[in-house]
Amino acid sequence: MSDLHRIMREGVPDPEPRKKLPSILPWGVVALVLVLISLGIRLFWPLPASKPLPQCTEHVQEACIRSVQQPAAP
Repeated sequence: MSDLHRIMREGVPDPEPRKKLPSILPWGVVALVLVLISLGIRLFWPLPASKPLPQCTEHVQEACIRSVQQPAAP
């Protein structure tokens, strides 16, 4: 009996598939893209400087700064 007949009768077991470790490359690419987007926003889309609030007067009451009165010393 030849080896070919034995293999056809018994069959050939399938080898175990190689175990593949998970790749970190997609997460690295995602992290790099997020960092680049953050830097782009920070450098090329800066927030405008805010104007100082005006002092409160009779006409301006909504967004203003009230002057603090110092209490009189006894």
